[in-house]
Amino acid sequence: MDAVLFPTTGPLHSNPQLEAARHALLRLVTVILDGDDEREVLWGAMAAIAATGPFTAEAAYAVRHGLARRCPPGPVAASSGARSGSAAVREPEGIPNGEAPAAAEAAERLDQRIDALDGSSQNLHEPGGPWTRAIALRYRATCLGYLVVRSLTTPSVEETALTDLLAQQTGIVLARLTGRRGELATRSENSPGTLSATGDLSQTKSDSFTTEPCDGTACALASRLATNEALSRAAVSGRGEAGILQTLHERTGFAALTEDRFGNSQAWAGPRGSGPQSGVGSDRRPKPEDRRRDAAMHRARRRPGAVRERDRLVMPVEMAGELLGVVALVDPDQRAAEADTSALEQAARVLAPLLFHERRLAELEPRLRRDLVDRLVSGEGTEDVFTQAAALGHDLHRPLKVAVLEWPGAPEGAALCDAVTRAAARLRRDVLVGSRGATTVVLVAGENRRDPGDELYLAVADELGTGAGAVGIGGRCEVLADVPHSYDEAVRALAVRRRSQDPYGSTTFDELGLCRMMGTGEGERETDRFVQVWLGRLLDYDASHHTDLVMTLSRYLESGCSYDATSEILLIHRSTVRYRLQRIGEITGHDLGVVETRLNLHIATHIRNVLDPPR
Repeated sequence: MDAVLFPTTGPLHSNPQLEAARHALLRLVTVILDGDDEREVLWGAMAAIAATGPFTAEAAYAVRHGLARRCPPGPVAASSGARSGSAAVREPEGIPNGEAPAAAEAAERLDQRIDALDGSSQNLHEPGGPWTRAIALRYRATCLGYLVVRSLTTPSVEETALTDLLAQQTGIVLARLTGRRGELATRSENSPGTLSATGDLSQTKSDSFTTEPCDGTACALASRLATNEALSRAAVSGRGEAGILQTLHERTGFAALTEDRFGNSQAWAGPRGSGPQSGVGSDRRPKPEDRRRDAAMHRARRRPGAVRERDRLVMPVEMAGELLGVVALVDPDQRAAEADTSALEQAARVLAPLLFHERRLAELEPRLRRDLVDRLVSGEGTEDVFTQAAALGHDLHRPLKVAVLEWPGAPEGAALCDAVTRAAARLRRDVLVGSRGATTVVLVAGENRRDPGDELYLAVADELGTGAGAVGIGGRCEVLADVPHSYDEAVRALAVRRRSQDPYGSTTFDELGLCRMMGTGEGERETDRFVQVWLGRLLDYDASHHTDLVMTLSRYLESGCSYDATSEILLIHRSTVRYRLQRIGEITGHDLGVVETRLNLHIATHIRNVLDPPR
C-alpha cells in the first residue's frame, strides 16, 4: 500500500528509511483496526506512536469499571520494536520474578499515578527527568485506557498531534471491543471518564455494530463506530482522498468533495448536480461571492463541528493548527441528520493526517532531489545514491549529461526548477532537477539521443514566457564518477554563452573547440589576458578608427594564410589584403611570418570570435 494514514515527522531521513517507516506504521494501524484482543490493540497503538516520533513505550493500561489495569506487551510490540521503558511491565497478578526492586517500585508509583488520573491525558515528567506523558484513550465521555510514553527530547507540535490522532483511533477500537463484550453500561454523566450510553451492545452484524434489540442511543453509537471504522479502513486502503470520500458518500448518501485551502476542487464522490461545484481538478478560484464561504470557514475554525454554507455542510481539515483544506457534503435540501454531520466530522479527522503527510512529501521530495543532485555534481555520491534515485523514480545506471541553466529576471529557485521539470515532461525527457546557488542543475538521462540543449532551452523559454536565458551542456557520463566533470564542462559552456555576442540560447561543451580551455574564475581572467596581449592594440585601433583589421586577420589565418582566399571571403582586392596585413604587423609589433606568432594570433582571434562574434 502506498497511502499512509499517519505521516512521520521530525528530522529528515533518506527516502528508503521513510518508506520503511511508512510501511511499518501502516501494518501497525491495520493491527489496531483488526485487533480483537485488548492487549494487542493497546500495544499495537503504542508501537504506532513510537513509529511517528521520538517516543519510547513505558506502559499500557486498560480501564475496566473505572479501574486502570496494566497490560503487558503483546506480540505486536515485540515484532515492531516497541519495547517497554525503564518501568517494568508487570502481570496483573504481581511483579514477575527477577524484576529489580527499584524497577518494581517505579512501576508501582506509575500505577498509583495512573489510578489518580481523571480520564484525561497528562504530563508525568518531573524537572530534570525525561519527558513522560500518559495519553488517555477516550471514546466520547469515556476513558478506556492509557498509553504512557517517554522521549529524551520534547516532541514537536506535529508529533504530539499525531499521537492524539492515534489515541483517538485506538479509543474507538477499544469502544468497539467493549461493546462486543456487552460491557457498556449506563454511568453517571457527572463521573469523570464514564460513558453516558443507555444500553449495551451485545452482538455485531457484518462490519456494522448494530444490535438486536437496541435503543436509539446504542444504535447511534454503533453507527458512529461503524462509520469510523469504514473511514479508517479507507484511509489505509491506498485510495487516498477519493477512497475516503467514496466511503463518506456511501455512509451518508450525499455527494462528498474536498477542496484545498484556496478553494480549488480536489476530489469528488457521488452524483454531480448543477450546483456551483465543477469537475474534479478544475481551476476554480475564490470569487467575490465566496466571501460568505470564507466567513463560514472562519466560524468553523472558531468552534468545533461542521457549519452550513448555502447548499453544503463544510468541515475544515486541520492539523497542528494549520488549515489543510475542507471536506463537504452537498446538501441543497438540508436533509443531513446528526449522523451525517458526525460522519463528516470523522472524515475530516481521518483526512487530516493524510493531507498533512501529502504536504510534507510535497515539501520533502524537492529537497531530496536537490540534495541528491548536489551530492552527484560534488563527487560525493556513493552506492546509496542509486537506491535514493530509484525511490525518486530515476535510474542512474543509464548514461546522462549535466545541463546548467540561468534565467536572469525570471523566477528563481523552486519556480525555475518547476518550470524545467514541466518542460522536461513535455519533451518526455527523464531529468533529475536540483540547484546550486542561482543556477539550476539538471541531470538528463538518455541513450544515443540528440543533444538536449536546444529543445530544453526552447521548452523552458515557453514555460517562463521569456527567452532571456541560457543553457550549458556538459559531456556524456557513462559512470557516476564522470558527473562532476560533466558539470564543470556545462558551467564552462554556460559561461562562454553568457559572454558571447548572443548570450541567449544553448551551448554544448563539444561546440567550444579551443574555448574549452576557458574556465571560470582565474581561468577566465587568464583567457582575457591572453586575448589582450595578442590583440589588444589591434582592437583599440579598430575601435578608434572604425576599421575591421581584426576581422581581416582572422579570415587570413582561417584560410591558411592565403591572400586569394582571404580576398574572396572579404570581397576585397588581393593588394588590399596585403596592405592590411602589413598594417596589422606595424600596429601589433608581431611578425606574421613566424609560425608560433601566427598560432597564438589564430587562437586569440578564435576566442574573440566566440566571445564577441563579428556581425
